[in-house]
Amino acid sequence: MSDSFKQEAVTSSVPEKTSSLSSKEVDGLKRFLGSSTEYYLQSFNEIIQGKKYKLNIAAAVAGPLWAASRNVWFLFWALLVTDILGCISIARSLWSADTYPEASVAVGLGVLIIGRLIGGGVANSFYYKLYCKWRITPSVLSGSTGNRVMKGTALIAAIYPLTIYKFSATQVIDALDSFPTNRKIASTTAKSIDAFVEWLTISFEDIFDSITWAIRGMLDFLELLFIGTPWPVMALLLLLLSWKMAGWKVVAFTAAALTYLGAFGFWDKSMSTMALVGASVFICLIIGAPLGILAAKKPRFNRILNPILDVMQTMPSFVYLIPAIAFFSIGKPPAVLATVVFAMPPMIRLTALGIQQVSPSVIEAMLAFGASPAQVLFKAQLPLAMPSIMAGINQSIMMSLSMVVVAALIGAGGLGYDVLSSLQRLEAGKGLLAGFAIVLCAMILDKIIRGRVESNTH
Repeated sequence: MSDSFKQEAVTSSVPEKTSSLSSKEVDGLKRFLGSSTEYYLQSFNEIIQGKKYKLNIAAAVAGPLWAASRNVWFLFWALLVTDILGCISIARSLWSADTYPEASVAVGLGVLIIGRLIGGGVANSFYYKLYCKWRITPSVLSGSTGNRVMKGTALIAAIYPLTIYKFSATQVIDALDSFPTNRKIASTTAKSIDAFVEWLTISFEDIFDSITWAIRGMLDFLELLFIGTPWPVMALLLLLLSWKMAGWKVVAFTAAALTYLGAFGFWDKSMSTMALVGASVFICLIIGAPLGILAAKKPRFNRILNPILDVMQTMPSFVYLIPAIAFFSIGKPPAVLATVVFAMPPMIRLTALGIQQVSPSVIEAMLAFGASPAQVLFKAQLPLAMPSIMAGINQSIMMSLSMVVVAALIGAGGLGYDVLSSLQRLEAGKGLLAGFAIVLCAMILDKIIRGRVESNTH
């Protein structure tokens, strides 16, 4: 387009003796600018020499449109906000019955003028920063184009009128004040979901009972292992595991943490929580690791899986209790399943990431020597991806422990029950002690896993 901001081509040319730009930089700057090159050559030289604030008349007059045309979008939104604030103040003098409407007009004009002057004063500095970014990344859009002016105009037309009307009018039309909808849409959809869940519960009752039986069996075994084993033996096993996986420093920390759990009467509940977390992480591993491997090897499957994982990670944790109760009633098995859904995404993502980061040259070398795809996976990709997989296990453990209190709402017990009952009875001391016990359980497991990851890395 021809230069739409003629104010930019002002008065002076590039200083001959004070220029801080080499001839090569000047050529590059001309390619970046596209128009008004003399004005910006001088302005950028002044910025380099320390004069950062100079009024850009075009930016002050055109405001957001100048910023949009020059791809300085941060300044575009800043000027847009000040323009709207000023226009709202002016519009209020027209809509409302103020005693002194001239005051609102004066304030609005003041905001508009000051905002434009500040915008014009910093415009060249913002544009110079964009130029520096363009020098490093030439793909950054440069110059002034009609396409960006049209985008800026469209945004202004879409935002200004409705926003100014909403905040200045004494009475706003209902369609703008609240989203036009019908309450029957939500109720009808909710009833349909209820009917579908009820159908699933009845039709697949045997499958749900089998899953509940399997999880309960796993939990019974783990609780027998953690709680049924004499506490000195279990403490010794945890200390040996800490020493084997992470070293003497973690052994000392584990000993101190176990002493806290025992001294404050949290041993059995801590071990019950460990059993719940162990069952959840085991399920996350046997389901999440294969899905992560498949996602790493099948890009199309990965594209389908990623939105599902995003939903699983962003959904509020309490929501997972709804299908868990609907399909599996209450107790520890549905608590485990709700925890699995919440804690599985990092296991899948980090497994896929670890396999994707294996060097292609390693795979090519194995294939060149006649290795099968299974041998490549089990002898190269999985061992090299093990630090990332262990990090995924670590994250699943942390997220499982963060579900302990939520799971207590449906009868999971353990330390989460103490925190929940303390919250209900406003027993701050008991709740804090139980919460710190959960933190210590998390730190023990975290330090053990991190020690293993570091040993694999070295």
